[in-house]
Amino acid sequence: MKATYQKILLSEGSSFLATRLILPRFHSEYHFHPEYELKYVIESKGKRFVGDTIENFQEGDLILLGPNIPHYWKNDAVHDQTDLMKAKAVVVLFSEDFLGDKFFTVQEMIPIMELLRKSNAGLVFPNAINGPIPVMLEELPNSTGPLRIILMLEILAELAKAESRKLLTEEFSSGTPFLDANSPSFVRLQKVHHYVIKNFYSPLQIEDVAQIANMTPHAFCKYFKKSTKKTFMTFLNELRVCHAKKLLIENRIPISQICIESGFNNISNFNRQFKTGTNMTPSDFKAMYIN
Repeated sequence: MKATYQKILLSEGSSFLATRLILPRFHSEYHFHPEYELKYVIESKGKRFVGDTIENFQEGDLILLGPNIPHYWKNDAVHDQTDLMKAKAVVVLFSEDFLGDKFFTVQEMIPIMELLRKSNAGLVFPNAINGPIPVMLEELPNSTGPLRIILMLEILAELAKAESRKLLTEEFSSGTPFLDANSPSFVRLQKVHHYVIKNFYSPLQIEDVAQIANMTPHAFCKYFKKSTKKTFMTFLNELRVCHAKKLLIENRIPISQICIESGFNNISNFNRQFKTGTNMTPSDFKAMYIN
């Protein structure tokens, strides 16, 4: 799974990009860019891939990503089955020097500079939906003139004070991700990524996925590990556990059925992989949310 480079084009005279998305679904490919990205999900559900992490996202999801972190949002399959659902979000893209080379190095800007530094590991703000940031973000795309800059600074100042947790593991953020926008192998690995997302709930063997990439299983495993800092089976199990967590929270079907619908072949393997990923059993995880 390799990310492709994405060039961001700003409107003439604009210091940063702020846009409101209203789409049938999130459909960007796994990509990266040198700008910081702030994304607030207004309406939508699915899986969020950031670096070497896989998590569910839903309404209220707020993420700040540092430069060149590969990322990708994928809606749940239900979005492909109806025209009634929409994917709505506000996305802000900006460079560290969008207000000048040394603007954030002055004493008053130290909290924001620290926020940007921490975002190099990716940041999620779990309780931001309860504060003023979502309202300000929804106003930002329509703001103009000096007030646009002021509002952007207010958002960054609020983020600097907000509770956050990092997304990337130390291994991924301290290493150099294998990013090569010009590699001819990108297309085949993109096919692998789409194939796995579409079929993770089915029995998948490394041999099958390697065939999609037109590689031997051994070569594919080495390449995947170099690209993502994790083995393919670790990635697959994390994706399955992520989906199982979503189903457990929804509390619509029994755990035995969740096991099957998440792609695990038996309940003991499901329990083992779920506990590896969450330090909890599926039953304990479900009880925590019900209570």
